[in-house]
Amino acid sequence: MDNASLCTLIREALHSPERAEVLALAIDQLPEISRYLDQGLLPFYEQALPFTMRDVQRNISRFHQKYRLSLENINCQNPSETNNLRRHFVNWVLMILKRDCYDIRRRRNQRIYSLDEIIGGDSLTILDQTATPTLEGLSKLLEDEKRSICSQLQGYIENDPKGTLRDCHVSDRPEVNCQALLQLRFLGDTPLTLREISERLQSPLQTIKSRLERNCIPLIKEILSELGYA
Repeated sequence: MDNASLCTLIREALHSPERAEVLALAIDQLPEISRYLDQGLLPFYEQALPFTMRDVQRNISRFHQKYRLSLENINCQNPSETNNLRRHFVNWVLMILKRDCYDIRRRRNQRIYSLDEIIGGDSLTILDQTATPTLEGLSKLLEDEKRSICSQLQGYIENDPKGTLRDCHVSDRPEVNCQALLQLRFLGDTPLTLREISERLQSPLQTIKSRLERNCIPLIKEILSELGYA
């Protein structure tokens, strides 16, 4: 597919579910996708591709937001502009495809952990550690960086590939969302206390605590299940 056609299709996909489906199906017609994919992930390309197509179709509205592109102002007949748009689109698709390939590879080569599996020496299960209302369980889980589950969960929180965590936010305060709260509370070199998060985001302490416990922790459980730990 040439750059001008891709540019037009991306624009149309933003306003039409049918064209979004066409765009998703066209991914396999972009030779850069498989060419730029890591060699170690190529064996999983065919199996992962349908999942990637689904995610591109569902989340195409996030593409231009991620790269801060004004699609309406892009001239689809300008080679320079369309080449830049194609480069960003390929990078975006590759990010999703790599995640899907890793998922397929992990499901093939690793046994599936159970949320009832006991981890550590304190007889707590993964489910216990993510269900605690004090948030201590999730903190302990994320501190154990040697486990594959922790690395994958941290990566998911950081990238939020489907925007699920960002979309779960306080009304009229999109910046007070689950991704930001989880990053501030559990990730980074110096995780913040709930009070520090409250001060940084200028939001009531109870709002921060309630959002984490009632909304973010249940989402973490769903993500763990999606990653195969169920």
